Amino acid sequence: MKRILGLSLLALFLAAHTSMAQEKTTPLYPLKVGNKWTYKVSGGTIEVKVEKKEKFAEEDSYKLETSAAGKVSGSENVVVRDDGVFRLGVNGMKSDPAVKFLAIPATKNYKWDVKAKVDKQEIEGTYVIKTEDVTVPLGTYKEATLVEATNFKVAGMDSTIKCWFVKDIGIVKLEFKLMGQEATFELEKFEQGK
Repeated sequence: MKRILGLSLLALFLAAHTSMAQEKTTPLYPLKVGNKWTYKVSGGTIEVKVEKKEKFAEEDSYKLETSAAGKVSGSENVVVRDDGVFRLGVNGMKSDPAVKFLAIPATKNYKWDVKAKVDKQEIEGTYVIKTEDVTVPLGTYKEATLVEATNFKVAGMDSTIKCWFVKDIGIVKLEFKLMGQEATFELEKFEQGK
C-alpha cells in the first residue's frame, strides 16, 4: 500500500513537473527550434533562426541567431512569459532586467515602459501596440500587430523601432533607427522548424 501511495505521489510530481516545463510560445511570435525567417534588407538578405533552447540568465530560453551571407552576426536569447515576450540578452550579454518587446495579450493601445542595461548601455523608452496593414515580399497582411517604441533611447541616443507581427508567422517587418543606423527588414520567406 505504501509503495502504491509512493508511486502515485511520484507520478503526480512528474506530471506537475512536466506541465511546468512545457514550452511557452505565442502565435504572434512562434518560437520553435528550426523556425527561420528570411528578410530582404538593403544590400541582400538576413536570416533569423531559432537555433536551440538553452538556459540563459537562469531561465529556459530560445537562442535566435542572425546571419548574413551564411555567417552568424549576432544572437539573442528570448523567453515567453505569461505577460509577454522578453529579450533576456544579446550576443551573450545579459539584459538587466529583461526587455519586454511584445505584450501578451497584444491589446491595441496598450503601453509599457522599459528601462534596462545591457553591458553598461542603457535602454529606456515606451512601447505601444497598434494595428496596421502591412505589405512585404511574402504578402499583404490586414491589421498586423504593430509594436512601436517611442521616446526611446539606447546608450543615450534617440532611437525608434517599429515591429509588425502576424499570427503564426512572427515578425514580418522591422524598421529601426538605432545608434546612427537605419534599416528596414521585410519578410521574404518563413520556414517552420521540424
